[in-house]
Amino acid sequence: MEVVPFNDTVTCIKTGAAREGQVIMWAYAYHIVDALLDGGCSNAGEELRQYARRHKIRRVFVTHTHEDHYGGCWLLAPYATVFATPRAMQELRTPPKYNEFFRLVWGQPEPLKKLELMPASFSVKDLHFDVVQLPGHFEGMVGFYEPNRKWLFSADAVPLPSRKEIAMPEENVPQMIATMERILTMDVEVLFDGHRGPVQQPKAHIRTRVDYLHALHRRVQELHSEGKSVAEIQAALAFKEPWYLPWTERRFGIDYLIRSLIEDEA
Repeated sequence: MEVVPFNDTVTCIKTGAAREGQVIMWAYAYHIVDALLDGGCSNAGEELRQYARRHKIRRVFVTHTHEDHYGGCWLLAPYATVFATPRAMQELRTPPKYNEFFRLVWGQPEPLKKLELMPASFSVKDLHFDVVQLPGHFEGMVGFYEPNRKWLFSADAVPLPSRKEIAMPEENVPQMIATMERILTMDVEVLFDGHRGPVQQPKAHIRTRVDYLHALHRRVQELHSEGKSVAEIQAALAFKEPWYLPWTERRFGIDYLIRSLIEDEA
């Protein structure tokens, strides 16, 4: 776990696991006064627990139920009320059993018994957050928008890589594009990303990903209209599997991205 202040109000809480001395992927939660926006991952459990006690964390607001965003909640629950959407509550109460790779990277969350329903808005001292729908990466994913500061805590609404080449089966990539286009219409000066951290030129950052995915969508649709199979489209795109893909045991795949671009609608 690393603690990195962004300004006098927001502190970045980074959690992750290392491979050969390098963190595989940081997951960001954000600490504001007595609240955490997302709960980090459980493999940083003892550090999270100590941090919550020391800083009097009283509320945790969960964007969605991927274990890098909610995994630490069961460790924080003795000190804080956990807020989640109805969709997220199901998984928080009965987390799936993750395979060895994901237990290494993020850890295995334990069930939560006590949860509160995510409000439509909430306040943290003099900050007032609207809970906004950010579908695409995950059904029912939400973010938190502070209109006065022009901050959007966007979870995984914006893909980490500028060129997305893999997806999860639950991802709707056309919906992801639509969500990013909606964010571009919002008055946002800082995007607090779930894996990159604070992005202070969010429009250029998002536009790069939207333009790339639109071009990829057109190319996949063209190849599909020529009668090519998913495997043939994958070969034509020449996307290379990242080193970790086999370890995910089909939780990620290049073919999921292609199928979504063929079959899904925003």
